[in-house]
Amino acid sequence: MFSVKDRDVVIPGQLLGEKIRHDENCFDEGDRVFSAVRGMARISDNTVSVIPITGPYLPRRGDIVIGVVTDVGGSFWILDIGTGANCILRAETVSRDRNPDMKGYFDVGDAVSMKVDDVNEINDPVLSGPRKLTGGSIITVNPMRIPRILGKKRSMIDMIKNKTNSRISVGQNGRIWIGGEDTQKVVNVIKTIEREAHTSGLTNRISAALDRSD
Repeated sequence: MFSVKDRDVVIPGQLLGEKIRHDENCFDEGDRVFSAVRGMARISDNTVSVIPITGPYLPRRGDIVIGVVTDVGGSFWILDIGTGANCILRAETVSRDRNPDMKGYFDVGDAVSMKVDDVNEINDPVLSGPRKLTGGSIITVNPMRIPRILGKKRSMIDMIKNKTNSRISVGQNGRIWIGGEDTQKVVNVIKTIEREAHTSGLTNRISAALDRSD
């Protein structure tokens, strides 16, 4: 039996239910399941999980992240992806040349979208598949809000793209690159989603905001 409803805000140690299945950010004591973090309870297929409301980005295999080049070496780039530690992208991910033109690929200040192939024992990501994001602008949001910004099966972000005719690249690390003519409207709705992610009826409100001509 569940002790909370879907989308309830919960605190660490709060009882979520008894004799139920649980997933991320929960722990059990006997038959009882509790929240391990402050966040929003989600119930799906008779399983409870908790989406943290705040927290730093921790890389996970398969994530797409957006980084900014901070230094260029002879065979690698150093990037900031918002983890608090610099990350290394090796030249072999883009070129088989023994002496590649490093700055011809990515230079200091460039924004790059990459995939996290693996994470080592100290949470440093192994990066691959880099793609330069040219022009546009980057905003930063709480990484814990990214699932809501994307929406189920990317429904929210696809709606924003289609209604604003924008190009948007979303990083699981909380960085979002936006290109197009209506950048400010995109920024405004994304910030609204970030603030109101735990509320009901959000998709309809965002759709209405996108339909308004400002």
